[in-house]
Amino acid sequence: MSERFEVDNVKCGGCAAAIRDGLAEVAGVESVEVDIASGQVEVAGSDLDRGELATRLASLGYPERD
Repeated sequence: MSERFEVDNVKCGGCAAAIRDGLAEVAGVESVEVDIASGQVEVAGSDLDRGELATRLASLGYPERD
């Protein structure tokens, strides 16, 4: 199972690392891929809660685009 997000404020490798590290703490997350150029974040794992992932992204400073 995977979830894909388009987020704001991804500007560098440090941003991508912050997203990977922050989402890795969420239950069920197995991997996180971040495309800096497009701001896309793909999260793979089992029993993922999209709402929880979106909330975590926002709390890290990377809110989902409308």
